[in-house]
Amino acid sequence: MANIYLPVGSVTGTAIAVANALTEALIVAGHEVLLDINASVATLNSQPWDAVLVVTSTTGQGDIPANLLPFYAQLEEQFPLQNGRPFGVVSLGDSSYERTFCNAGALLEERLFELQGKAPIPRVTIDAIETSNPDDDALCWLKEWMEVALA
Repeated sequence: MANIYLPVGSVTGTAIAVANALTEALIVAGHEVLLDINASVATLNSQPWDAVLVVTSTTGQGDIPANLLPFYAQLEEQFPLQNGRPFGVVSLGDSSYERTFCNAGALLEERLFELQGKAPIPRVTIDAIETSNPDDDALCWLKEWMEVALA
C-alpha cells in the first residue's frame, strides 16, 4: 500500500480524465491517491508521500498548463528535495508541434530530477494524433510504473 500524490495539469480536461483513470487503477491496486488539480509544494510536503505521479498536457509553445504552473514555480523557488522518492510523469501532447511535443512533461520530469527524485521508468508521452483513448496508453504505462516504483 503506497500513498501517492498526483498533481494534474490540464487545459481541455483530457489530462484530468487520464488522471482519474490512473487514480481508479491505483485505488483498485490498494493504494491511496490524492489527485490534485491545484497542486502545491505545501501539499507535497504535507505528508510522507511514497511516490509522486504527475499527469500533464502541454499548452501554447510547450508550456505547462496554468493550473500546474504555480506548482512548477514553487518547486523551483522552494526546492523541496525528494531524496530518491520515486516519481512518474504522464505527458500528453500533439506531435504536430514537433519542437514542443509533450514539453510540459519534460520540464516537470527535469525539475523532479533536479530535486533528487528517482524515475524508475521513463516518462510516457501520449500523442493525441496517434491515440483516441489516452487512458489506455497511460494505464499500460502505469502497470510497469507500479511494479517498479511501488515494489
